[in-house]
Amino acid sequence: MQKRLPKYRSVIIRTASSLYILLFVYAAVSKLLDFENFRVQLAQSPLLSAYAGLIAPAVITMELLLALLLCFKATRLTGLYGSFILMVAFTVYIYLILNFSDFVPCSCGGIIEQLGWTEHLVFNLAFAALALVAIVLLEKDKGTRTGMVILKSVLPSLLAASLVVGLFLSSEHIIKQENNFIRRFGQHPIRDEKSLDLGANSYYFAGMADGQIYLGNTTAPLILTTVDTALTTKSILINWNTKSMVIN
Repeated sequence: MQKRLPKYRSVIIRTASSLYILLFVYAAVSKLLDFENFRVQLAQSPLLSAYAGLIAPAVITMELLLALLLCFKATRLTGLYGSFILMVAFTVYIYLILNFSDFVPCSCGGIIEQLGWTEHLVFNLAFAALALVAIVLLEKDKGTRTGMVILKSVLPSLLAASLVVGLFLSSEHIIKQENNFIRRFGQHPIRDEKSLDLGANSYYFAGMADGQIYLGNTTAPLILTTVDTALTTKSILINWNTKSMVIN
């Protein structure tokens, strides 16, 4: 059993590193290919609106840098620590979204675009746990004391979590108090339930009464068109000579 243990540890470490490389590279490339949309999504976040211009490139840079560190054995432990800390920061961000934001925005795209915010939270917790297991195994092979491993992983994670909370509080103050002209789009836009194609742009609003909308027509001034709530139209032909109206 003792002879198989180092190989078992190595498989776990390589698997964790490979999964993080796949996750970060895919996520970073997806953001780069649609960078403007990614930046706009951050700007619409109820937590980071005021800092979208800075955070958008920073996240992509960190993801690519961590993926690079995880590729090499000499820097893998550093990459795992960084991955764990970044995933903790992402997890705290989602927790704040779910529990303290004014609204829950649409889910972001990328590799987990089909997941809701709660599923994102579970996904991030699972990946954070995977990175922590790999860190413990690597540090154990180096003979690092357990207390030092806890200190090296927990303290930076608390700092990262505090940074996310600080950005949230600061961003909300800037958006709501300093009025810096950063605007968020409505989360529930108007839906086009019914529509009516009049077939011409010469109609104009002539009045409204008893649930009817009256439309005039600049090209046919003697025709008055009515539209009801069911979008049923009727045409009224006005005859000035006989002072009568014919309804079609």
